[in-house]
Amino acid sequence: MYAARFNSLFEQGRDAILAGAVQCQVPPVDGGSRWVMSVVLRPDAATARRIEDVTRNAMAVAGGGHWPTGKADSSHFTLRALENHRVLVPDGDARVARYIAALRKATSTVGPVRLTLSGLTLTPGCVMLCAEPGDDAVERLYDAYGDALAEDGWLEAGFDRNIWYSTLVHFTSPLANPQAVVQWVGDRRHLALGEVECRHAELVVYRFNGSRMVMETLDAVPLSHRP
Repeated sequence: MYAARFNSLFEQGRDAILAGAVQCQVPPVDGGSRWVMSVVLRPDAATARRIEDVTRNAMAVAGGGHWPTGKADSSHFTLRALENHRVLVPDGDARVARYIAALRKATSTVGPVRLTLSGLTLTPGCVMLCAEPGDDAVERLYDAYGDALAEDGWLEAGFDRNIWYSTLVHFTSPLANPQAVVQWVGDRRHLALGEVECRHAELVVYRFNGSRMVMETLDAVPLSHRP
């Protein structure tokens, strides 16, 4: 199931990139629909370093100026997006408090999330690392969080998050050698990077640091439940 979805993404990304239809990222603006406040799962330190190594190689093929989102301090798997981009999030923000309360409720019945990192894929705007769940924990967590959010889950109310992935490179300009990028990713469609166990869920906002997007953690909740 997951392999078929990632294969379809690769075909769409390949065709768009070879046609010169790269989707380019720009820094987010207040109220924008990209780089929104989200709950994410981060890989452990050792896995994050492996992801960063692959990201470095992907950047070498894609060329300078793109965003290396897969660096160790920013690699992540998005669990759920919550609201449009906010430049300022004050201390004691009421919505943040509700998001975290809902997250604590959702995580009370779900333990660590395990994902198998099974290869790379391509979209018109990025290079992705594919992840396949080792059990049903991530789906249960996603559903439980949606239920706990209630009306606060409006942003993804009609969205089916049916794949799990970590973006390695976001494209910010046309590719100097599109064929090389397609070939490089295609050769790594089944690159095995092992299994990752995510032990915390973090509420984050994204900030542009001048060369890439980085995450600022507002709060974190452990995934420590054991049946």
